[in-house]
Amino acid sequence: MKVSEAKQLVVDLIARDLGPLAANSGFSPESPDGDQGKFLLCGKPARAIHYYDGWFVPIDLAWFQGSLHPPTVHKSVFHWYVFAIPQRRGMARPHYLICDYLQVRDWVLEFAAPLGRDHRDHRNWRADIRVLLDSPGETTGYFRWGDEPIGDYSYPSRFVELDNALTLFDAPLLEERVGVFGPGGERTAHRLLKHYVASHATQFGLSNRAVAEIEHRFRTGDRVDVMFWNHSPERTVVEVEVLGSENICTGIHQAVKYRSLAEVEGGYEPWSPTVRSLVVAYRADYEEARRLAERYEVELVEVAPKLVLGTLA
Repeated sequence: MKVSEAKQLVVDLIARDLGPLAANSGFSPESPDGDQGKFLLCGKPARAIHYYDGWFVPIDLAWFQGSLHPPTVHKSVFHWYVFAIPQRRGMARPHYLICDYLQVRDWVLEFAAPLGRDHRDHRNWRADIRVLLDSPGETTGYFRWGDEPIGDYSYPSRFVELDNALTLFDAPLLEERVGVFGPGGERTAHRLLKHYVASHATQFGLSNRAVAEIEHRFRTGDRVDVMFWNHSPERTVVEVEVLGSENICTGIHQAVKYRSLAEVEGGYEPWSPTVRSLVVAYRADYEEARRLAERYEVELVEVAPKLVLGTLA
């Protein structure tokens, strides 16, 4: 695939997905600087990344010294990476993935050099995007660097929503981290874990009679990630997080709140044994979070990423 072909593929698909919104979205197929792979998204330069034995991603080596400067191609900066994903390997159709350069920068800096080469002298890094064929409508993919093992899904942030032009409209709310979010700003890894919890009640100490409700809405308007009914104890509220000490601690605060709301909603006494609260995450073994959870009687449960993120591989 040539760069010009990649650009034509992605601008056609983006125009399809934006529909009538395209006219007022800052989208234009015209190159802002003559580069045949560039166009405009939300009024900012985007660069199509074409497939050729993987995707070769231009990066900025100054990122390793803390720079936040955008990458350049042909001496001109761009804001969006747009990966053209041609139809292959059993796919039903072609796709694209939009990421801003800050997200790609994060993926660059977290690279752990599994083969002993850190590639910090290379301005182009080889990447692969695996389309998860069993995901509904082929909407989910996984991004990895070329040296990383095939089939290793250990980075939750690498699960991405494909064909994601509409998420650009939520970008200001998401600090412009576009690519790992689906509609409404929910991370793919969070959504998959939430649905995993809802469909694996017995793994979390509930009976097989437990009925799960995702995004249960309380009278206050608060929504808990998962509420289980029809089991002993009578209700279990589950707050789902991905990882990170601060996130887990926030999840514990929310779990305490949702437990209280479930008690009021069910007419139970405060701190009733009939209501249980959990925080479920891919990693929860943080000292601060453990102390907080013990103090407020919130159970912390870890789920191995491969159990959730590998199910669609």
